[in-house]
Amino acid sequence: MKIKPVSESIFPWLKANLGPDCLAPLTGTDYRALRAAVQTVELYSYDPAPEVLQAFCLVVNRMQTSTRELAFHAIAHVMDWSDRDTLWAAAGLLPFKARRRCAYEPGGGEPVPSVPVPSVKSVLQ
Repeated sequence: MKIKPVSESIFPWLKANLGPDCLAPLTGTDYRALRAAVQTVELYSYDPAPEVLQAFCLVVNRMQTSTRELAFHAIAHVMDWSDRDTLWAAAGLLPFKARRRCAYEPGGGEPVPSVPVPSVKSVLQ
């Protein structure tokens, strides 16, 4: 059995963790940058050189600001949940004001729904 590269397996992994619609905002550039970013994380896991972190930062910065959170979570696909904050900061990327929790991360829960849940009041009207 041939193992898929992380740049292919990342998309089902993100959907399982963040919900089926989490990839909807990706543009063509975002999609390619996310694939490159996760491959760069794999390289960093074997060769933690500052140049690899710089490459990760440059690739992630090609994504829309609103989709960069996917690259943050993709770190855990290759490494560990706890490596996300460390690697993100070491690469010089700005922290998030708020971020979603992955379904399978420690303390995680169900993926955040991608559509707003109607309030009880709006349903009863």
